[in-house]
This record gives sequence, structure tokens and C-alpha cells, in this order.
Amino acid sequence: MSIYSLPRQVPTITLNLPPTLYVAGKNVEGELEVDYQNLLEDDIERIVVVLEGTIQTKNRTGAQMETFKVGRNDFLRHAVTLWVRGRSAPPEDDRICRIPFSLPIPDDAPPSFGFESYMNEAYVHYSLEVTGVRTGTFAVDRTFREPILVVTPDPLGAALRAELKLGWQGDWGRIKAEQKIRKVPWGDYSNVKMELLVPHLDTFPLFTPIPYSIILTTVSAPTKRKGLAQPTKDIFPTVPRSDTEIDFELRRHVDLQTPYFPSNPEEHVADIISKALAPDPPVDVEVTDYIWLPEEGKEDKGCWMQEATFHSSMILRCTPTFLTEEIKTRYALHLRVDFPGIGNSLRIEFPINVGSGLESPIFREERAPTRTTIDVPTSYWDYSKWSS
Repeated sequence: MSIYSLPRQVPTITLNLPPTLYVAGKNVEGELEVDYQNLLEDDIERIVVVLEGTIQTKNRTGAQMETFKVGRNDFLRHAVTLWVRGRSAPPEDDRICRIPFSLPIPDDAPPSFGFESYMNEAYVHYSLEVTGVRTGTFAVDRTFREPILVVTPDPLGAALRAELKLGWQGDWGRIKAEQKIRKVPWGDYSNVKMELLVPHLDTFPLFTPIPYSIILTTVSAPTKRKGLAQPTKDIFPTVPRSDTEIDFELRRHVDLQTPYFPSNPEEHVADIISKALAPDPPVDVEVTDYIWLPEEGKEDKGCWMQEATFHSSMILRCTPTFLTEEIKTRYALHLRVDFPGIGNSLRIEFPINVGSGLESPIFREERAPTRTTIDVPTSYWDYSKWSS
């Protein structure tokens, strides 16, 4: 990237910054490539690099209003001067100077974050600002910025990542929902039950397959059995046989301290199983045969039971759970299955804590399926939008 908006054959200042997911408490390390001759010709007196961190909230003043109240907290501004005219020796072999730098991120810095809705917006934004300071009455400094991504350190999650990669051998968390349903208002009641099993984790680490199982059990209304054969057609309620019959997603509550009143909007973060898209990783489905449950003392009268189990894993790529004076985030897994009939839906909400699972910075890979980056709005990368 060039410091100039006008083209030059050789850029005056180039920032070399490898794609990295940074961790609070560690350093942002990079290098400036400086064209020495161009610096002199452009009357640049010194070069300053600044690591910036900003929390910004933008809240609509009313549902039908086009005015906003903006709050801004510039919680981090760490500057270092890397070059000063007359104090740095010119390069010996060519005109390019290479100047390394290292800027620390505070231990308690919140993670990068972006939220956008009609009423509210909120960001935790980090960037490197590079400025070529020019002197003179009408001189304009040469400045550009490069956004970066930061997450919070998570030693516990890092240990759990290692255990999950070897295959989870620990305890499992289990939550269930059960309901009596009927296909028509005047029919007999059947019973449906849904269970969600996930590893019992204090924190769910990023970029790591986390196994889960969904168990669905249906028990028909009382009926008579003819012979010993399995039913020749599906019996209500039919157990789901495909992942396309399940909605499983990660959602996030964003608690904002707005200038007028607290706001806690909820947003969809990621699909784990979606009716619209094939899940990644794929889902394994096991469906049992019908099992006859006779009434006591009546072998020919009872209920048919069937069970389906869905096995797979989820990989999270979202901002870790965090809390500041301005923003608080909370995550939950949401699971829903619909059966025929009015109001015949089973729902589960499973709160989780999301951690980075990292203790040190890692290479930020943007390509699937090995993506190691957190998902933020595209506006995060556009300084003109979040700085307005």
C-alpha cells in the first residue's frame, strides 16, 4: 500500500504486515519499507507509527429518526517514531530503508468486534496508522491506516483445543425439550423429545471442531397393532430423517449502553445446520426402526417410538465473549425442529461462553476450509465508515 493517493513509480512508504490474528498482551510486529530519496523530495521530516484502538457506538435517536448519538472511546493510542530526517543514516546499497517495529497490545484490550442494525451500531476497532510528518505552512501530512484483528488471550481455551483435537473424552452437557403435540385439534396427543449434547466446556474455543449430537425421539398417539411387522408407512409424528429438517444456529445478544436507554439486540452469527445450505462439516444421521411400546397388559395396544440421532461438529469463527463499559456480548446455541401441525415446534437455547483458544498470534487464513479469522462486518475494514 502506498502512502500517496497519486501514483508514483516507487512508493515512498510501504507497510509490510503479514496477515495475522493478534492476541491482547502480545505485540504487533511489522516493517516499513521507506524510499529514502522520495522522503527527501517530499519534505518528510519524520515517520510515526501508531497502534490505535477504539470503541464506538452509534445509536438512532428514535425509530423514525434520522439522527444519531455517537459515543467514542479511544482507549488505545501507542505511538513510536521510526525515522527522523538527519538522524537516520541513508541506505548504503540502494534507496530503500527497511525499518522493523513492534507495538504492544494491552493485556486487557477487548477483541475486535462489529455489530450493525437499523437502530444501533457498535465496533471495537484496531488499526495501524502510518504518518509521514511534513513541515511548512501549507504542508499536508501523508497518512494511511491498516485495520487489524485482535482477540483476547484464552489459556483455558488453548488447553481445551488440544483435548478436542485428540477427540473429546470429558463430560457432556445435555439439555432437552419435550412436548405433547397433535396433528389436528381434535386428535390424540403424541409426544416428541429433543436433546442437544455438546462437550461440557467452560469456554468454546475458536477454529476447532467441537462435536455435538442431536437426539430426536417421537412417540405416537395410542394405537392398535396388527401382527408383528413394522409399520408400512410413516406414523405421526414422523421423526426427522435429514439435516434439512433442522435449524441449528449460533446467536449473539449485544447489550449496549446507549445515551437514552439500555439496548440488547440479538443477531444471527452463524448457521451450524441450515435448511438452505449444506452443513460443513457434514452431518451423520442414524434412524432406528420403530419400537413397539405396549400398554400394560395389552400387547395389541400401545405406541410406536422411533429415534433419530444427528452427529457432527461445529467450528466457531466469531468475536470471543467480552465485556466493556459500552458493550457486553452473550452467545447461545439455538436449535429448532418443526413438526406438522399448528405450534408443533421444539426449541432449545443453550448459552455458551466463546473464547479465542489462543495464547499467541497466529497466521490469519481467509480461505475455506481452514479459515482462521473472526467474522466482522465488511465496514470494519473501511476506515471512512467506522470513523464517521
